Amino acid sequence: MGYSLTNPQNSIWLTEKFFKGTSVNNICGYVYIKDEVNFDILKKAINELVKTNDSMRFKFKEENGACVQYENEFKEFDIEIFNLSSESDIEKKALKMANVPFNFEDSFLFKFILFKLPNGSGGFIVNVHHIIGDSWTLGLIAKEVTGIYS
Repeated sequence: MGYSLTNPQNSIWLTEKFFKGTSVNNICGYVYIKDEVNFDILKKAINELVKTNDSMRFKFKEENGACVQYENEFKEFDIEIFNLSSESDIEKKALKMANVPFNFEDSFLFKFILFKLPNGSGGFIVNVHHIIGDSWTLGLIAKEVTGIYS
């Protein structure tokens, strides 16, 4: 069963239709943990965030000319780890990730990757579609994941 979009979501959907196949609605950020990172625990923390926040699991599809949203059941997912050589590579990786468009129809509209630096520090980069989040959401994701991780 699908649910109608809110007015702000509908505006974002119309922007998505107009700029189809672009990253115009992507919002990306990262969390850098300067201590040594336990990546297994960090993966579990991210999965817990997605499990407990249903809006992260919303998917969207067009029905009868309108976009509808529906909540997808949580299934644990793996998160790729990238080895980076320096802190400056974090920003480059985030920018590259922010420029990859989401497959909007019937797909999750978030992506997490983990990054590890040579000294064992690291963190995660998150990219969300604007229809499920905004820059405020990125701050909440960072706070919740680091809280669970701690």
